[in-house]
Amino acid sequence: MRHVALLWMVAVCAGATLATPAAYATCSQPPCVDAEPMWLPPASRQFSLVSDTSALPAAQLAASLSLLLRWRPAALNVPAPSQNGRDVNLLAYAMDAALGLRLGLGQRLELTMVTPVGLYQRGSGIKGVTDQSAEEVPAQSVHDPRLGFGYAFDTHSASFGAKLRFEAKLPLGNGGALSGETSAVGSPSLALSARHGGFRAGLELGARLRRPVDFYGARVGSQGTLALGLGYELPHPRLGLTLEGYLAPSLVAGSFRYLPAEWLATARWTPAAWKSFFVGLAGGGGLPLSDSPSGAVSGIGVPAFRTLLFAGYAPGQP
Repeated sequence: MRHVALLWMVAVCAGATLATPAAYATCSQPPCVDAEPMWLPPASRQFSLVSDTSALPAAQLAASLSLLLRWRPAALNVPAPSQNGRDVNLLAYAMDAALGLRLGLGQRLELTMVTPVGLYQRGSGIKGVTDQSAEEVPAQSVHDPRLGFGYAFDTHSASFGAKLRFEAKLPLGNGGALSGETSAVGSPSLALSARHGGFRAGLELGARLRRPVDFYGARVGSQGTLALGLGYELPHPRLGLTLEGYLAPSLVAGSFRYLPAEWLATARWTPAAWKSFFVGLAGGGGLPLSDSPSGAVSGIGVPAFRTLLFAGYAPGQP
């Protein structure tokens, strides 16, 4: 099992660093971006944006299924005869689903996978910027899957946790429908957690290393990532309330500030009879931290409002 894990890690790293658009990309007409900058961690039961830092037992599987509704995740203001220009909803709204899996390998190692799909979406798409009579984006789309691994450090404490993670996002989605990247994305990160009584705190620092793309005034390339979560869990009933947020500052040079950012408030319930199961509901929206010449005040893909409904199973978790 250990040899299989090492081979998987080498394959994932090689795919992230050596993959080229010619090998994987389904986007035939750039610019192509994935209008979903919020990466859900696989089967995380403590927070919605910060990965679990505990290690799964060997041969144990954790799974989560999330349904997301995004309102105006991709909107641009483009030049027009009128003084205020013309607002173009590249995506007016979108409903997505994401399956997250974690497989424990023993020795505090795990494999991970996240497979998002677009169930239903409406908008003018990329061609809506240049052609007012262009066809709308496809109603359904396939997003880029993410494969990875994690290693949970032995902190010798039940109150603190740390996990080193790496994910490779493979450009197999429909980039023309704002559902896929032009190239592979490699994402290393370090997740930290702390708890005291019913209080919870989580932090994840990382990066997303990708090939830059110019997208109507925005240069979308490699980014740093910061996710932070604070919460409290009631013992009876076992109900967790958290407030979270993420930032993805650009690591490439640009002519203006490009900073995707979002907040999310979550309520998560664990049934007393099935302590390995959890369900939850979350809501949030974008933070106006970007400053784009196209008139956008949030990063590409950051919605004006988002709702998230999820359920999951994580054996052996606190």
